[in-house]
Amino acid sequence: MSKITSVIFRMYDTGSVGDCLLLLFKKKDDVSFKMLIDCGGWQTNAEKVKPVAQDIFNTCGGKLDLLVMTHQHKDHLSGFNFARSIFDKIEVDQVWMSWMENPKDTIAKIVKDKFGKKIKALLKEARTANEKYSRLTGMKYKATKTGPRLMKKAGRMQDAIDLLEFQLGLDAGPAAAKKAAQTNQDAVDYLKKKGKLTYWKPGQVATGIKGAEGVKFFMLGPPRDADMKLFFTRTEVESEIYKLAAGSPSVTEEVIEEKRILSTPGLALKPGYSPFADRYLLTGAERKDWQKWYDLPENNWRQIETDGDDNFLQIALRANAYTNNTSFAMAIEVGDKDQVILLPGDAQSGNWMGWHKPDVMKELKTNGGKNTDELLANTIFYKVGHHNSKNGTAAVSGLDKMTSPNLVAFATLIKKAIPREWHPEGFPAKPLYKKLIKSAQGRVVRLDEGVIKDPRAKDLREQMPASQRKAFENAYRKGSCFHEFTIGIQS
Repeated sequence: MSKITSVIFRMYDTGSVGDCLLLLFKKKDDVSFKMLIDCGGWQTNAEKVKPVAQDIFNTCGGKLDLLVMTHQHKDHLSGFNFARSIFDKIEVDQVWMSWMENPKDTIAKIVKDKFGKKIKALLKEARTANEKYSRLTGMKYKATKTGPRLMKKAGRMQDAIDLLEFQLGLDAGPAAAKKAAQTNQDAVDYLKKKGKLTYWKPGQVATGIKGAEGVKFFMLGPPRDADMKLFFTRTEVESEIYKLAAGSPSVTEEVIEEKRILSTPGLALKPGYSPFADRYLLTGAERKDWQKWYDLPENNWRQIETDGDDNFLQIALRANAYTNNTSFAMAIEVGDKDQVILLPGDAQSGNWMGWHKPDVMKELKTNGGKNTDELLANTIFYKVGHHNSKNGTAAVSGLDKMTSPNLVAFATLIKKAIPREWHPEGFPAKPLYKKLIKSAQGRVVRLDEGVIKDPRAKDLREQMPASQRKAFENAYRKGSCFHEFTIGIQS
């Protein structure tokens, strides 16, 4: 039986921040197995995505052996909506998703029901609040100190709406509510019908796949627990984050607990609700006189009725992190030397930590001969999690364990395309970036730069033996809409 001798990893530029990854497994000169992981972009469109889909079609001859969907975020799925006419022409043998997408999975049903309904309800409430701001920021307040304050609040509310629409896969911006755009769920439903569908759980291992003989696919996440403790684990886990600079934005668990948007039936905020008894409420002329006085510029400091709305953005960011934690993460082991390609999707701390649960470690070892620590130690190619954000790559559960001297890292990062709501100053996360550069000895590739130009990375590459540096340069190639790397597999 012939063995895989190389794997071509192709990272596409979909016109915005997002993942679209093609893996071509080769036996000498022949491609024997073609695998696509996700296809999407945050603020992309059909014009930008269709060339990518067409390149996939041309490269694969209109046929994929495997299509993998990691999680329901627009920057991973929108391409299947925007370029549907091209994907319709691509034949797919197998489709893999995590257990989270299985409608018959009891835990998945609970999470989807609770989480999905809350997001839709929160989006509806945020839009209502934004309409309020539109009225309040009219001529009445334009020349007062109240006007700028409300304008700033309106901007934050629109950021929250954009993030919530991103959660659902809607086009970002006010117009999204007025048109029937295709959603993330539309893309998922479409993919489920593209080929033979399999849902995977952590600890399972796929082997003996035609065209990928000798290759092992280790399923790592998302974590599956009855109480979903790791799924809801806060993303800012101290031991899993390379230290942040002082003043970096973060989301506190207390805010989420106070609002309880994702964990209780009903919404905490009720429009028009007052905590005071009716006898304390003003009416008629008395209320009109009071309102006129209350709206005066000198009373700006008293006006607190919109202050609670600031939490919408924080909650939307937290919802975004929760969905990232549902990412279908896997490690692919190829060759006699047990070389590993690590593909975490957008997994965040709770997901990474779940790979190290004793039961998962035991199942991986039993089913595939390696546990999580061994897979990480053998990782020679790492698709950097969540566009190089601070919590997309775990520290003690992840990068610290990637000790191979041959490590290469590819990051789906376009700095200028990072949305304002994500805090672009944190992409790439500086402490993590420094560690990644060191671990990969400067062999880091980004969508917006290609081989990175960071002076630290250049120095490390120059310090390599000439043969090693030349091998890296020869393995990298930039195409019309992609960056690719040929991973040599040792026998």
